[in-house]
Amino acid sequence: MIKKKEADFRSFVAFDFETTGLDASSKIIEIGAVKVRDGYMVSRYSTLVDPEIVIEPMITGITGITNEMVEGKPTIDALMPSFHAFCEDLPMVAHNASFDCRFLQRESEAAGYFFDNEIFDTLGFARRVLPKQPSYKLGVLTALLGIPLNDAHRAWCDAEACARLYLHLKSKID
Repeated sequence: MIKKKEADFRSFVAFDFETTGLDASSKIIEIGAVKVRDGYMVSRYSTLVDPEIVIEPMITGITGITNEMVEGKPTIDALMPSFHAFCEDLPMVAHNASFDCRFLQRESEAAGYFFDNEIFDTLGFARRVLPKQPSYKLGVLTALLGIPLNDAHRAWCDAEACARLYLHLKSKID
């Protein structure tokens, strides 16, 4: 994966993962992604993932995702082919991309898939376009800019908000 520094694209996939924790051994429990073509959201990828480990109550409290919700869902290995196909060769956009990319790289390589898509981070972009904000958390930025974020810490909602954030920030520099 190559980090993309310039916001010079109109078609991309915004994505987000919810995980069992923040450390490197955590597992993905939800994938959310939105495909944008020429500035318009055209499709969504959203699925729960069986992490094959217990989801701790703290994570359920943050995400709302329970062990019962992921029981019997496909594992990340089973989902990687469809997620890879959804992303095509488009640039991939995430908020705090280094977090999500750590999981993407580990899980995709374990499943035999490789993403060489360019990666763009809306966190760094927001810091450049909107300097001196008290916080650059996705929820804070979306509230500041009037971007809907209906169900924070659900992957598809965060991915959609990230796509809208990118488009909003890009409009400020065009």
